[in-house]
Amino acid sequence: MGYSRCRFALSWVIVCATISDSPCYSHNFTISDEGEDILHNDTDPFRNHTTSGEYKQRVVLLVGPHKTASSSVQANLIRWTSEYDNRLPNWSWPPPSFVSSCNNGPKVFYPYFITLNGSGKEQCLRKQYKLWGLQEKDLLSDYKNAYRDEWSAGKSLVIASEAMDFVSSERTDGDLMLSRILDGLPWNSNDLSGLQLEGSNDDVTIVVKFRAPRVEHLVSLWHQCCMGSMTFYEYITIRLPSKKDPIRSLDSLRLVEIFLEKGFEVIIIDMEGATNKGYDISDVVACDVLGARCTPVKKIIGENILPLISNVKKHNDLYVSDDQLEMMEKAIRNYDCNFQNMMRHDSLTALYPEVLMKIFESCQFISQDSRIETRGNLVEVLFDITISDDIYYEHIT
Repeated sequence: MGYSRCRFALSWVIVCATISDSPCYSHNFTISDEGEDILHNDTDPFRNHTTSGEYKQRVVLLVGPHKTASSSVQANLIRWTSEYDNRLPNWSWPPPSFVSSCNNGPKVFYPYFITLNGSGKEQCLRKQYKLWGLQEKDLLSDYKNAYRDEWSAGKSLVIASEAMDFVSSERTDGDLMLSRILDGLPWNSNDLSGLQLEGSNDDVTIVVKFRAPRVEHLVSLWHQCCMGSMTFYEYITIRLPSKKDPIRSLDSLRLVEIFLEKGFEVIIIDMEGATNKGYDISDVVACDVLGARCTPVKKIIGENILPLISNVKKHNDLYVSDDQLEMMEKAIRNYDCNFQNMMRHDSLTALYPEVLMKIFESCQFISQDSRIETRGNLVEVLFDITISDDIYYEHIT
């Protein structure tokens, strides 16, 4: 196979197969350049087959974070893994069957993961279990058994919940949360028979989505928590400074870094980069991560229904100026520079990293003294930008 023209970035070499709009798959961070899109990439390490062509089960965890099209992706995966649709025949979306009593829909795994995090008492399913005379340990056991049943049947598992972004929490014990997530996987859990299932944590792939423009992700987090009770101005100047770790869900790159540090294969999807190619994020997950049979433009073959897009909220006046929003964007990108070296990691694959590369390429123009190094520092800068009549933070970019 020949090689396409590829770019150099941040001093490391990027080598790509001759494919366009489709990410290059390798153990080094790569970007595709020009050429033709392909139906499948035979070197794709995320397909469910060994080098000998044998089917290999996997678990894919879509860990969010919050407000990164999670609801839309989850709703589409429910349909594509269903028996009547069967666009992803080797994959199972494996919640316990009776959770439909709470009409959780795409959020069906949220009660499980929020319970693992030590909260969630107000979740409908938790209340339902209490009415049945059952405890939270029973809820957790039912989910684990559902995972085991599908794994025992030879299915790969795709499990999605933005509640898994608590792994990167600075307020609670993220390591404990991760340990509990892993304990629930089929080979680490036991049913009443005590049967030990085959598999290991090496069979897990983590998927994290990166949303840009960065300030739009911040605005969307305001939508989720408190648009009905406070303005965006109040969210930045009152809520963020008063809460511990309030922008966890904005920090996709720290979430990636944590999973890499724990030894997992991680895929990061640059949502804006994919959108600029004309690709729907649900299709990217199905085609590039789960190995669905797709057309060159990332549409599942035989799929005649447009992917569902859900949970999109609109707002009125934010009570901040366009200049202030631009400076917030620059401030968040400044913070993102803390993670540029992560992109060299052998276990990271980046899909359509157009925006990510632009952010990291601009980091060289930010002096070390001007870097925003912590989430707490970022909250302080966002606060100062919001209350200032004069925009004086040009030094951050």
